[in-house]
Amino acid sequence: MAPVAVGILGASGYGGAGLIRRLSRHPQVELAALGSRQYGGQPLAACWPQLAGVADLEFGSNEETIEASEVIFAATPHGATAPLVKCAVDRGLRVIDLSADFRLPPERYAEWYGGAHPHPDLYEKARYGLVELHRADLAGAELVASPGCNATAASLALAPLAAAGWLGADVTITIVTGVSGAGRSVNPGLHFGEVNENARAYKVAGGHRHIAEIEATLGRAAAMGKEQRTHAPFTTPTVSFTPVVVPMTRGILASCVTRPDNAPDEAALFEHYRTFYRDDPLVQVQTELPHTKAASGSDRAIVTVRRDPRDGSLLALCAIDNLGKGAAGQAVQGFNAAFGFEETLGLDSRGVWP
Repeated sequence: MAPVAVGILGASGYGGAGLIRRLSRHPQVELAALGSRQYGGQPLAACWPQLAGVADLEFGSNEETIEASEVIFAATPHGATAPLVKCAVDRGLRVIDLSADFRLPPERYAEWYGGAHPHPDLYEKARYGLVELHRADLAGAELVASPGCNATAASLALAPLAAAGWLGADVTITIVTGVSGAGRSVNPGLHFGEVNENARAYKVAGGHRHIAEIEATLGRAAAMGKEQRTHAPFTTPTVSFTPVVVPMTRGILASCVTRPDNAPDEAALFEHYRTFYRDDPLVQVQTELPHTKAASGSDRAIVTVRRDPRDGSLLALCAIDNLGKGAAGQAVQGFNAAFGFEETLGLDSRGVWP
């Protein structure tokens, strides 16, 4: 089988760098083009010196990148991505979208992203790219909507509970996240002097857009278990979500507390998690509490669960690298599922610490 010619839009962002690293070692991929307005006409090393020699390519325009490719990975901002997806799809390309533009139905997108969806007609083609819960749904997909990093961590922590009917009505999620999740653009709140020796909650009290994704995934898990379909009907639960930026470059730790009335003991819970994820090569269920450095640089999620004997509440934890399983690694995994490739091609389950 001839390699698939792949182009990356937004290749000068953090997500773009992760895609270059993974796709350049993917045996079924020819890295054909890199799109960047800022670095147009410059070689790869001008933006990413750590990737010098990985690919003999210069950055080009979005149009040139689409023209040179069979598949597009779009690591561009929400709102600006949908028109690029439209252009690619109209030319017969398949698209892996790392933005938020096709993760939600158009009416939910308008509710959470503050404006009408640019191309609502394309949503029916989209398949939500959380592979562990949408593997069959993604086969042959023309448009993969890769999940948000916070939504990935919280959903993988809680989906086994939702699927078993153990979610409960009171779900509280706290996520600590590294600063790279905000992207590479200039943000005064992410300057070293603002972030160092500091922890700061943001977009609290229902203000974070990833809430909609988390609620949709948990609703689908409750209705369909692991065999989720993006466009099948489901009832949406309500969760409380507080994200906190901490002084680390990369990593997410999701701590999720629920209070169901019917949960079994901790041993049975843990066995349920192991069974739920037993066929998922990029989810590690362990008894030890996960920490972000164990996932740093990898494309895996590390999950565990606990039961508080005092009040019966459940604590589900998930650690990921927000640029790996939360972004580039997730997108490549979705690409593999859509094309029928081995799921872990181009990916790495090993962390890089120390």
